[in-house]
Amino acid sequence: MKKTRFSLVLVLLLLGILVLSLSGCGSQSKQGTGGGTIRVVAKDFTENILLGEMMSQVIEAKTDLKVDRQFNLGGTLITFNALTAGQLDLYADYTGTALIAILKHDTETDVDKVWRIVKEEFANQYQLEWLEPFGLNNTYAVGVRAETAEEYNLKRISDLASVAQNMVFGGTHEFFNRADGYPGLENVYGLKFKDTKAMDHALKYTALESKQIDAASIYNTDSQVVKYNVVVLEDDKNLYPPYHGAPVVRQDTLEKYPELRTALNALGGQISDEEMRQLNYLVDGENKDLDEVAREFLKSKGII
Repeated sequence: MKKTRFSLVLVLLLLGILVLSLSGCGSQSKQGTGGGTIRVVAKDFTENILLGEMMSQVIEAKTDLKVDRQFNLGGTLITFNALTAGQLDLYADYTGTALIAILKHDTETDVDKVWRIVKEEFANQYQLEWLEPFGLNNTYAVGVRAETAEEYNLKRISDLASVAQNMVFGGTHEFFNRADGYPGLENVYGLKFKDTKAMDHALKYTALESKQIDAASIYNTDSQVVKYNVVVLEDDKNLYPPYHGAPVVRQDTLEKYPELRTALNALGGQISDEEMRQLNYLVDGENKDLDEVAREFLKSKGII
């Protein structure tokens, strides 16, 4: 009877050790303090919401933290002010936006210099930290129809110099007044177009398609680039400032939850301009579920 009782105790003890061992193995992929909620915000456009959702899913997959999604909050200043006020913990922003709209610096095209200024001044003035950039650069660009690019062998903006006099250029009213807008195309690239047309951003792609214009100012990761088969020309003389996207996190949040840094840095360098365009198009052009688009992309990269 004693031997049976001893054997039963031994079996139960071994089972307990096994259960503890298995539970430990199951949590090895997650790091963390064992709890807490991170408030992730996104601006009011598809790309930023996609980046917010990707960050949220990575946090949930790689840590024990919960995520409170506060998406479509508003523009840059609304989200930034909420972050600095401590109402939120992190969001995705762009280096050019931070440099010009928040820090009020003049336009700068040196990628490393812009990154250094933004990273240092955000840390010192606002106690916010920029983590590793995603890889995408949502800056201004010049786009042409695919058939036009093929006809004139256009790959770079400077290639337009010999044909611009036969082309009509379209841009927003703001673009024609910005130093790095149309005046920059004239001064830096020496371009002289036959005519120009000012129009809303949303109309430029249909104007290209209907041949009302032949070239246009666009954004590098626009979903319409995919929809309308537009060729984005390389800014070979670095006219436009960099707009590299990256997570921006409160320093006190990183101190409290250091596992956030490792989790979010898994997104570093993972999203190219072309991939971001395609993701935007899946949501805006094909009406795919944004959460699912983000999830499938992260899985395809082996991030989650």
